[in-house]
Amino acid sequence: MALATTRTIAILGSVVIALGVGAFLFAWSGIYNIAASEPHFAITYWLLDFGKRRAVETHSLLAPTAVLDDPNLVALGAGHFHGGCAPCHGAPGEPSNPIIQRMLPRPPDLARVAPTWTPKQLFWIAKHGLKFTGMPAWVAPEREDELWAIVAFLRALPKMDAAEYRRLAKGDAGRPSRGIRELATLGSVADALSRCHRCHETQAAPSPNRLIPKLAGQSQAYLEMSLRNYANGLRPSGIMQPMAAGLDERTLIELAKHYAEHPVIWAEAGIVQSAASNQIERGKRIASTGVPEKGVPPCLACHAGKSAATFPKLDGQHAPYIAGQLRLWRRGLRSRTVHGAIMAAIAPRLSEEQVEDVAAYFESVASTAAAPEPPPAPPLPPRRRR
Repeated sequence: MALATTRTIAILGSVVIALGVGAFLFAWSGIYNIAASEPHFAITYWLLDFGKRRAVETHSLLAPTAVLDDPNLVALGAGHFHGGCAPCHGAPGEPSNPIIQRMLPRPPDLARVAPTWTPKQLFWIAKHGLKFTGMPAWVAPEREDELWAIVAFLRALPKMDAAEYRRLAKGDAGRPSRGIRELATLGSVADALSRCHRCHETQAAPSPNRLIPKLAGQSQAYLEMSLRNYANGLRPSGIMQPMAAGLDERTLIELAKHYAEHPVIWAEAGIVQSAASNQIERGKRIASTGVPEKGVPPCLACHAGKSAATFPKLDGQHAPYIAGQLRLWRRGLRSRTVHGAIMAAIAPRLSEEQVEDVAAYFESVASTAAAPEPPPAPPLPPRRRR
């Protein structure tokens, strides 16, 4: 019995060695045509797809979960998809470039393929990319909130027609195109501004997406600083870093100036969609006096609009955006800059309820209203060691 077992193992070992030597000799011979103009054998396609699916299914088992039915999340994903994904994968009414169609493997039509993956699997693919396919990993993998926006969009994509896609990805509906005078004034900056307008407000229409910040009326210094921090990766974002990194210095300054001088037309400023008056009042107390027992200084010490120009104004800002940024600070994801380090020491001291309260308060403040006189800035709390 032992002899038979030993013989079987020896035979199997010989087969494995023979297969390995054969594979090496096959590769060494150069017989296999690696040209992208030559399709794979059917068995090669099957093996590659089988291996890919098994790998994704296995590695995505521990991926987190999220609620994906927020229309703001879908629209945020659409804005990035148009610039970062559609050039290869195509979109409703917009096929991919013929050059891309000659890739091997060819990037799939995600309207058709996305339903074959679960949300967790789509999340894992978008975060880590896929080897040997040209599919890159996410620029800022720590920004899982952005990744879920892409997944939310992909789940909605199969039922989306061309008009709905244009509305979500480009903001075409209700946004008039720029006239000849504006194009002549902006020059080459107009191209960059077109990309900004996919998500942010225009001079004629506010952005309806409450996960995207309002830029009009922010100081030029703050906007320039933010764009540079995005470009350098100091403020991580898989959506904004590719956009900002492609700007030359002149265009960056002109964009910041454009939005700093942008007329504030937020018709909904001062109206909170879901906050109760007691929630706004609690948020106002935090903004005005802080939370002394937790070492949290008043928000208005820096954000009243009369402080340093590099601090953002929060009046009338979308509550979900403010709350989302505070959660990033609580997770330690925005601590690489000087201002980020300040907030990284403060935000973890706020409870989830206090985050929602202060965000609701600032959204309720009309941006054109006179801001209360800022309280004196208390000494900053010491940063917690991580």
